[in-house]
Amino acid sequence: MAKYNEIAKKKREAKADRKRAIHGDPLTNKLKTRAPVVAVSGKRQKKLLRKWRREQKEMVEKGLVTMEDVEMASAEAASEDSKKPARKFSVKKTLKLNKLKNKGKKKKSQNSSGEVSADQMLE
Repeated sequence: MAKYNEIAKKKREAKADRKRAIHGDPLTNKLKTRAPVVAVSGKRQKKLLRKWRREQKEMVEKGLVTMEDVEMASAEAASEDSKKPARKFSVKKTLKLNKLKNKGKKKKSQNSSGEVSADQMLE
């Protein structure tokens, strides 16, 4: 087992060297530390929105901001959202839709081949 550990260490070392050569600093060969992606969850987003609304409401009540300013700010935010480009959908969308439409339906060939429904037996 000790031999396996030695081999695994060498593999890890070689992998780290390759990464340093590709992504590292050319002078020091150290890997750059990247800042993690800041993804805000839906729950956190709602919480921040509620907090922002509460602050806006308090500012209006204190008279620091008029209601017109708040409405203008919301109108500007809405116009910024409309400037975003439309999403592109995959070309094979129709195939998926057709599969979903036909889901749960039996084909006519299955009914005619051997299985006879109770209604047809009565006639």
